[in-house]
Amino acid sequence: MKRLVLLLIGLSLLAAACREQPVSRDDVFLVMDSLEHKFDWLGYRLQQETWEIYSTGQSDSLDFYQGLLRYTVADPNLLRTFRQGRLWVTENEDVRRLDLLEAALMRAQVEVAEPVASLHDSLVQIDVTFRAPFDGQNRTQNYLYRTYRSDPDRSRREAAFRAYHRIGDLLADGLARLIRLRNREAAKFGQQNYFSLLFSQQGFDEARYLATLDQLDSLSLEPYRRILANAGEKLGSGPVEIWDLAFAYADINRRGDAYFPADRQFSQIARSLEALGYDLDKLPIYFDLQPRSDKTQLAYAVPLRPPHDVRVLANVTDGYLSARTLMHEIGHALHFAHIRQERQLFVDCVSEAWTEGMAQIFASLLDDPQWLVQYAGMTPETAAEFLRARAEQEIIYLRTTLMRLRWEYEAYRNPDQDFNTLYWDLFARYLLLPRHDDIRPWATIIQYTTHPVYLHNYLYADMIASQTLASLHTVYGPLIDNPSLRSFLNQNYFRFGARYDWRDLLERGTGQRLDQNYLIRRLCIEPPAAAF
Repeated sequence: MKRLVLLLIGLSLLAAACREQPVSRDDVFLVMDSLEHKFDWLGYRLQQETWEIYSTGQSDSLDFYQGLLRYTVADPNLLRTFRQGRLWVTENEDVRRLDLLEAALMRAQVEVAEPVASLHDSLVQIDVTFRAPFDGQNRTQNYLYRTYRSDPDRSRREAAFRAYHRIGDLLADGLARLIRLRNREAAKFGQQNYFSLLFSQQGFDEARYLATLDQLDSLSLEPYRRILANAGEKLGSGPVEIWDLAFAYADINRRGDAYFPADRQFSQIARSLEALGYDLDKLPIYFDLQPRSDKTQLAYAVPLRPPHDVRVLANVTDGYLSARTLMHEIGHALHFAHIRQERQLFVDCVSEAWTEGMAQIFASLLDDPQWLVQYAGMTPETAAEFLRARAEQEIIYLRTTLMRLRWEYEAYRNPDQDFNTLYWDLFARYLLLPRHDDIRPWATIIQYTTHPVYLHNYLYADMIASQTLASLHTVYGPLIDNPSLRSFLNQNYFRFGARYDWRDLLERGTGQRLDQNYLIRRLCIEPPAAAF
């Protein structure tokens, strides 16, 4: 601790000196080295506290370490040193370091600003501990989610849907304030809003992003209309409601879920990974998989000290979606555990889109009929029927994702609008279902609070996974039980961490820059071929 305090004092003195004279080469490299060391140490401590909050619902030292981080990044001359000192940074590795440090510095200055951090932490505490009353008991979100998607009683499905989103009433006002506070902090960097700040840091182009959303909207609209029409015919009980949509697939989902009892999911996944060459018993990955009342209801991979200490937290329940979520988080963990970089900065600062893409590569294995037959024990006929239903539900998921992405973009662009009206307007546009303006589902989406400007990474992750798997199928053939998949990922993707931009790694691995058409083909929403 004494060493850290001395380093903090030294960094402050250096920044003060930079106010009085031009930035020299020594200045910028000293600040880079010092800040890299501090981010390393504080990142580890903050990950420890994050694990405590998610696994126990409380943390003794989070405020203390956030305070240290706030002090570390508070001086605006740190950013001035980086920007004026760029002319001295010419080596590729140092340029990459500077890019990562500058982005981390700006993000930290927003997220640990006192009003932002304290409001964020209070909302997280509510999310971790809240259990909505339903049927005379306080229920988990997983229970309510399963009920509103599968219960044969329509009124009970509606009641479960409303209970699932009741936490939104507790979080809505705080989330609205949080968005405005983040925008206020982002304005200090000359950005229009926090979305634009993070998007530019991640190397995404807003116009191209919005064009991609519009393209996916256009291509998926007619397939989705057919899905709605089929659901209406199948249910035959008036207009389809949001709590009816998943129930249209309840029978096949129930039959598929029977192959994924909670007590078998880990072994199913572990055996399939071992056939690829990943022995979970021999890797530094630690698991907390049982639901508890004081534990977050979501799932996370926490890279506590990668590649040496990676932890997976989940709430395993019966069913396919639980197994797929677990495989996704284990995919994160495998990625973190196989990074091979000397600089911890290149281990800790991996792009969110890239690490989500790595997780989706593994989650996608559960959509392979060979995996379902070999490891879940389905018959080939059941697997085929199950995957046909999954393909339709993927279209529903895509439309829901487009709605949520648009909501976050518009919320940061105009934080003074009525967020509930915005949500239900977008809901009607993308899902074509009746509105229920008395519910606030947007505030239930906890990523808006805990991981702002993050959800788009799941869309890019599906693009990355679709492109990578298509390429690997072409080169290696079937991937289930194929050790070539492990060799490829470790050698071409995992080991590099954040040393290189993820787009370059994708091109290295597949021979192409990112191309959304692989996802479009996987979802079977290509436009019809032109007639000649």
